[in-house]
Amino acid sequence: NKIGAAGLQGFASSSFFPNLSSLYVSNNEVGDAGIQALAASSFFPNLSQLNARNNAIGVAGLEALSSSPFFPNLSWLSVRNNAIEDAGIQALSSSSFFPNLSFLDVADNYIRDAGLKALAASPFFPNLSSLIARHCKIPVA
Repeated sequence: NKIGAAGLQGFASSSFFPNLSSLYVSNNEVGDAGIQALAASSFFPNLSQLNARNNAIGVAGLEALSSSPFFPNLSWLSVRNNAIEDAGIQALSSSSFFPNLSFLDVADNYIRDAGLKALAASPFFPNLSSLIARHCKIPVA
């Protein structure tokens, strides 16, 4: 069963899980619309882990998540195997909303050198200790 964008939109509008710390919605076809709804929700202030792998999330979805002030405790983020390109990674890299991020998985996306360079130059991830960026379209020097 895939919850899709509508399912995540409904979940994001629920105030019944204020202590939720981990949310795994991988393989659910939530797309940009679902992630945008989650990013706009203030109901999950304790979220520390978000697994959104394989959901057809693109630049718009990652930009929305990157501009959300509602996840100050996020330390683990996986957006593996989506449709994210350099612009999405650049938005994430310029976001100051994730100071506790220690694990980031962006593998199997459409990230090239500009996206990886933005991550490498970002001053906003002082706690990042694990980065998975394999199988991306990063050119070999």
